[in-house]
Amino acid sequence: MEEIQRIVARLNEPPFNYKLRLVDFDEKSPAELLQLLNDIFSTMDESMKGDVRDEEDVTRSSRMGNFLLMLKCPLLPPDEGRRQQFMEQFGLGSKNVVYPVFHWALTNYEKLCKKAYLGKYLVRIEPPQEFMQDETLGSLVERYKELQQEFKTTHQTFDQSKATMSRPGAELRAEIQQLEDERRQLQDRIEKLKGNNRNEIAFPAMLAATSAMRQEQDEEVRLQEKMREQRHLLDLAEQRFHETQRRLSALKSSATGGHSAEAILKELQKDVQETAKVIRGDMAGERNRLQETIDRLERQRLEPSRSVEDVERMRAQVRQLERQKDELRESVEKAMNGRGDNKLGMFRQHANMAAAKLSQKEEEVESRLKDLNKSRAEVEELEAKVNDIAAAAGGGMVGPNGRQMTREEFKEYGAQLREKSNSYKVAKATLASLRAESVVLHRTEQILKGRDRNLEEFLNQQEAKAGVTGYRDAQSKLEAASEQTASVDDMKGQTLDEISEIVKTINQNLEEKKTKLKPLIKELKDVRKQYQECQQDYMDKKQRFDSVAVGLATERSMLETECDDLQNECLQEESRYHYLNCLSQIAAAGLEKVQQEEKWTAGQGRLLPEFQNFQELYQNKIAQQESLSKQLRKQQKKIKENEGGNMYQRSLYADLHRLLSAKVKSRIGGGASIDVLGISGQLTADTVDFGNAQVVRID
Repeated sequence: MEEIQRIVARLNEPPFNYKLRLVDFDEKSPAELLQLLNDIFSTMDESMKGDVRDEEDVTRSSRMGNFLLMLKCPLLPPDEGRRQQFMEQFGLGSKNVVYPVFHWALTNYEKLCKKAYLGKYLVRIEPPQEFMQDETLGSLVERYKELQQEFKTTHQTFDQSKATMSRPGAELRAEIQQLEDERRQLQDRIEKLKGNNRNEIAFPAMLAATSAMRQEQDEEVRLQEKMREQRHLLDLAEQRFHETQRRLSALKSSATGGHSAEAILKELQKDVQETAKVIRGDMAGERNRLQETIDRLERQRLEPSRSVEDVERMRAQVRQLERQKDELRESVEKAMNGRGDNKLGMFRQHANMAAAKLSQKEEEVESRLKDLNKSRAEVEELEAKVNDIAAAAGGGMVGPNGRQMTREEFKEYGAQLREKSNSYKVAKATLASLRAESVVLHRTEQILKGRDRNLEEFLNQQEAKAGVTGYRDAQSKLEAASEQTASVDDMKGQTLDEISEIVKTINQNLEEKKTKLKPLIKELKDVRKQYQECQQDYMDKKQRFDSVAVGLATERSMLETECDDLQNECLQEESRYHYLNCLSQIAAAGLEKVQQEEKWTAGQGRLLPEFQNFQELYQNKIAQQESLSKQLRKQQKKIKENEGGNMYQRSLYADLHRLLSAKVKSRIGGGASIDVLGISGQLTADTVDFGNAQVVRID
């Protein structure tokens, strides 16, 4: 029952949302249960969609069984015979089989969705061994396995990158699209500049010089950035070196001065405090930088959105500035060419100097790191000596129980002392605050008690003088009792009034209902008699029907089972017959082909007039394909070699076409008669062959 409740609860949750009740689910027929389970499978795999009523039982059981086998359902028995019985019960929609499958599928829904996606691509295909002798089929199977392994590796890499990816995919795609647009714009601009300056004689030299200058500038920026990083590393190394030297001197002084464990512990605490101070300073700086970045991004987010007109206006401004920049660059280059002043050599000299300084600094950093490692080794050696000296002298690093401590024990002891010291300080501050509060409360209690005691004594004295000792207590008790009695009496009176009114109303309603129900009750008696007669007749007929239906259903189920068994056996035998027949035909065809090949090889006939046997035919085909591939490679090589000239010739013909079109327009405007290519009228053109190229000569 608990399993069914979990199934219904999961079906009422997303992504299903069936809004089922426990009774509704329990009353579903086997076909409805299988349809519901198939709908669940279809959410895992789109190919499972469909109506189970449109399929035959064998097809439906096979399809859903293969899907469960792909998902590696643990409910499937490992034995083939038991598995077939399980699938038969599953195909009939038996609740003992379907309910556990429901529970397993809904409990592991997320994992099964992923497994269903991967299972489509990772299904193992094992052809029969007699077919694996074919080399083509064997290579296809090996290629299939390689692709499966590649898919596994790619999917694992995708999962890892998805788990470690800090930015969402939509943002990355938008950024990639933006970068692609920028790259396309830059390419268009470069092509446009090349087209505008193609006729310039000095353009290639100028382009090479500007490209070299740009590369040198990028290299200079990279070297400066690397130099800053190396300087930062050098500063850190120097700080660590100075810190190590200070610790070394402190250890030397403690070893020569015979300091106790408490003094060494104080020194260590001082080092920890200084380190914490440095760390807090670094963290504060990093926090400030992050806060500035967040503020900048927030300001960008709060900026008003740009419209299409704003974007167009800004693009126009950008184009205007680019034109101004190009004009200024041309003027500067002309001025530099006129003076013969070239700054590129100077830039290279600066870059070489920066590289020399960088290499020098790298060597200095390496030497400092070596000194630092050497100093660390000396510190460790001196610490070991101090430990040995303290252990030999019977002083120095002594534990709380009076025995000598090793270096590791001393570190643990120092950590314990720091923890205990912090706990002691916290407890001491808490105790001081509690003591101060207790003093104030005690004083307040004493003052209040003193006042109350004096008042009580005074009132008691007055009662004694009047001879009515205890009067105040008795009076307060009587007043409280009278108040309670009065309130109870009022509540009783109100309750009695309400009850009397309710009783009157009920009596009136009862009389009215009785009056209305008298004719209905009389009619009901007559109907009840008719109902009893009809019910008796119905029960008799139903009993006869049930007995007949049970017998027919039993006979029908037996016939259906026998028919299914016979049909399955027939289908298996028919499939086996076709399979063996195909194998026999394939083997006969292969044998006949081999026999013919042997006859043709022995000289008894020919395959074709040109070829003796299949071997010669295949060798000829291979030779033809190799010759064709060589010709294609030569043609490809020729096309690649002549690509530049052909493209240049194409551009010349395009320019010629524009020139002729312009000339045609000018002649037509002058009233002359001329065709589109300018070959008739006053313009004549001759075609001259120069090798394989046809050149048009215009007079």
